[in-house]
Amino acid sequence: MAFTEINFLFFVALTLIIYRILGNKWQVLLIASFLYYGLYDERAFLYLLTAILTTYLGGIFLYKHKNRLVLFLVLLINFGMLFLVKFTDISVFKITIPLGISFYTFMATSYTIDLYRRKYQPQNNIFKYALYLSFFPQIVQGPISRYDEISDGLYNKSTSSELFSKGLLLVLYGYFKKLLIADRAAILVGKVFASPDEFSGVFVFIAIIFYSIQIYCDFSGGIDIARGIAYLFGVELEENFKRPFFAESISDFWRRWHTTLGSWMRDYVFFPLSLTKLFGTINKKSRKILGRHGGKVLTLTISTYVVYFLIGIWHGGGFNFIAFGFYNGTLISLALLFEKRFEKIKKALRINDESFLYRVFKIIRTTFLVFIGRYFTRSAGLRQALHMMKKTIVDTNFRYGDFGLQRLDFIIIALCFLAVAIISILQEKEIDLTEKFVNSNKLLTSTFLILTMLLIIYFGVYSKNYVSVEFIYRNY
Repeated sequence: MAFTEINFLFFVALTLIIYRILGNKWQVLLIASFLYYGLYDERAFLYLLTAILTTYLGGIFLYKHKNRLVLFLVLLINFGMLFLVKFTDISVFKITIPLGISFYTFMATSYTIDLYRRKYQPQNNIFKYALYLSFFPQIVQGPISRYDEISDGLYNKSTSSELFSKGLLLVLYGYFKKLLIADRAAILVGKVFASPDEFSGVFVFIAIIFYSIQIYCDFSGGIDIARGIAYLFGVELEENFKRPFFAESISDFWRRWHTTLGSWMRDYVFFPLSLTKLFGTINKKSRKILGRHGGKVLTLTISTYVVYFLIGIWHGGGFNFIAFGFYNGTLISLALLFEKRFEKIKKALRINDESFLYRVFKIIRTTFLVFIGRYFTRSAGLRQALHMMKKTIVDTNFRYGDFGLQRLDFIIIALCFLAVAIISILQEKEIDLTEKFVNSNKLLTSTFLILTMLLIIYFGVYSKNYVSVEFIYRNY
């Protein structure tokens, strides 16, 4: 059941009713989560059970004994399953990619490592731990939650009316972004990338812009739905997007985009890697040769490349995804390398970092660099990505084919994305819209929710030209 299926909404409603009738019992959420996952593919359920058992037992052992070999074996089993499923053609593993396998693998790994570090005590109830990994709203595409951040909400909290209202608002906002914007943009993007030679370079770049809009509204919309549904059950999941298109640098962009993956990579890859004896030796020797700044940059660059290589292959095993990781790692590394030189240039030109125009310039620059990176992730392979880049620059003829969209579709995308942009601007100014919504007149809020729902239904699901598109990150 995808989030956009009516069966899913009935499933959520029925679960919520039973949950409330039985007094907000966590056991209801566990049964619902297992049922949801089992309905997807009963064979994929075995992967989830393996992750639960290995990390539950391994976590208890590691908390008591702190054995590196056991930690390595637990991580090897879980990441081994992930690798075999996503990157090999071995028939015994090549079933439908288990739902959310990357997300619950990362969650299980963070739990295991945190117990190894003795950050908190292990969960002794295996069923409670199973709920942490399988909680159905977030298992599809995240966010990647930490055990100590959501355990209290999963097992102990009751749902307040305020949290319930916030949940409904988030769910509707997620469907607004997904059904009205992302799924429409996907049609144009699919048409251009399926037949790129029918379109001149300018329309290829427009398709990239539309893809950037699509992936943002698709992914953040899915997360909004997941967080909103979790709110209905009294569980607060971490915000996964923080207005990424207001980023003023590539590193800032990745701090705002899919934040739970970024923080996971920082805490469990970047910092541990930077603190190893090997990197300590590299840092010491490089400082002697390159100076203090050069040595620091070199070690940070190596760690950065490792992180973005992993982020690249997390998206897929093709060379285009590796190139995507290399591209972002290079941009961040170059920014580190030339940081002092840029500061001197800005000082010489008397550029004020905080001036409005300069901040706008940085946002536009960063957005453009992000668009370039999208050639790699949307293309079928590295060769097509490079071909599309070349067409964008070289093919200057004004030529276009069938975009698959009507004029009304373009108007809906424009108006709806404008609404998203305005909301993002207000959020960037730290105006809490959800708080204002919850605390406003109940009649007005109810009317707004109903009208928004009708708008989504009419121009989304029941629109004449609507085509349902699966969530981009559903099978990650």
